[in-house]
Amino acid sequence: MGNFIVNVILLVLILSAIYVWVILGLVLLLRRIGVPGERAIILGLLIFGAVTGVLTAWAWPLDSSIYFNVFATYLGDQSYSLSIRYIGDMNSPQAHYTVPWLLRAPQVYVPASIVLCGLVSLPLQWIYNCVTGMRNVIGGMGVIDA
Repeated sequence: MGNFIVNVILLVLILSAIYVWVILGLVLLLRRIGVPGERAIILGLLIFGAVTGVLTAWAWPLDSSIYFNVFATYLGDQSYSLSIRYIGDMNSPQAHYTVPWLLRAPQVYVPASIVLCGLVSLPLQWIYNCVTGMRNVIGGMGVIDA
C-alpha cells in the first residue's frame, strides 16, 4: 500500500512538472507573438485548460485520459458526482441523464479544466504584475537600470 502511494505522488509530481513546462512554453510563445505580459499568464493557462479539457473529454473512456490534466479530471469527476447527488436523481437507473448536459462526463472535463486553470492563473498573473510593476516603478526612479 505504501509503495502505491509513493508511486501516485511521484506520478502527480512528474505530471505537474510537465504541465508547468508546457504552460511556460505557451506563455513565452504568447509573449513572442505580442501578447502583453499583463495578460500572458492568464491567457496561457486558459489555453492550456481548454486544450487539456477537450483532450481529456475526447479520450475519456480510456484510463489514460487523466494524464492530460489530472487535477481537472479529478475536479470534473467530483463535479459530476455532486451534480448527480444534488441536481439529478441519483435513484434513477439513468441518473447520468438527469443532470444538465454540461455536467455529464465527459464534457464536464472541459469547463472543469478551464475553471481550474483560470483560478490558478489569477494569483500568478497578479504576482507577476506586482513584481514587474514594482520593478518598473523603481527603475523609473533611477534605483534600478531596467
